[in-house]
Amino acid sequence: MGVRATRGGGVEIDWGVGSYEPTGELLAPVSEAVVELAGPLAGRTVLDVGCGTGNAALAAAARGAVATGVDPASRLLTVARERAAAQNLTVDFLAGDAASIPVGDQSVDVVLSVFGVIFAPDAAAAIAELTRVVAPDGRIVVTAWPPGGSMSVVNAAAAKFMGEVFGQPNTSASQEPSRAGTPKPLAWHDPEALGAAFAPYGFAVEVNRKSLVFESASAEEYLERSATHPMAVSADRALSQRPDADELRAELWSRLLAAALSVNEDPDGYRFTADYTIATARRS
Repeated sequence: MGVRATRGGGVEIDWGVGSYEPTGELLAPVSEAVVELAGPLAGRTVLDVGCGTGNAALAAAARGAVATGVDPASRLLTVARERAAAQNLTVDFLAGDAASIPVGDQSVDVVLSVFGVIFAPDAAAAIAELTRVVAPDGRIVVTAWPPGGSMSVVNAAAAKFMGEVFGQPNTSASQEPSRAGTPKPLAWHDPEALGAAFAPYGFAVEVNRKSLVFESASAEEYLERSATHPMAVSADRALSQRPDADELRAELWSRLLAAALSVNEDPDGYRFTADYTIATARRS
């Protein structure tokens, strides 16, 4: 099934449902930026954690890396393998998650995670694994959406609504309050938080900020295209269990549309610029 995490008002996200592919295409430029930042990769071993449809792993392989992708969602791994075959690239795609990465100790030169590990339910376990698998002179590169950015505004609107409906705190992938019995969350965008999390393993962290432009004919079209995203499908499934599902869907749409319009930069269409962070961890 590929359930990777619990986010957005306590709703489980099943990354194997819906269609992540359109979002993967939109986020491909981020993978390209991350791979470029990672430096020359020809002949080096690269691991893409939470690889989804394979963007970062494929970009690394295209630059001559020996690439591996890991993801818990079997459907996304199938898509990634098909993409690799279509591009005549050799990439090993494995089932696994950030808390149990199926590769050996210190076996990877570069570990990448493009909006992947930020969804790990147990951030501490994920960091233990990332630092375990990376080579002594290697690096770990992780992207996240910072709170207050345009992407986070829309995501937060959905999370807040679902939290109200299901009686859970407002949550997001990069900033979530702790609940009894759950691991402490991590602000994957924050230099101080990341520095403190990686320091016990002897790593120093540098965080840079970049941006990605999203465009559509209208805010409504943008949201409609996003309706097949695993997060949206998982949320809709949860709402469908409620007797007032239709009313709840209408209210969610209204809030999402208001949030989407609040970040619009184009009065004649729809465009917004989403900031994201790239954190690079190296042994100090």
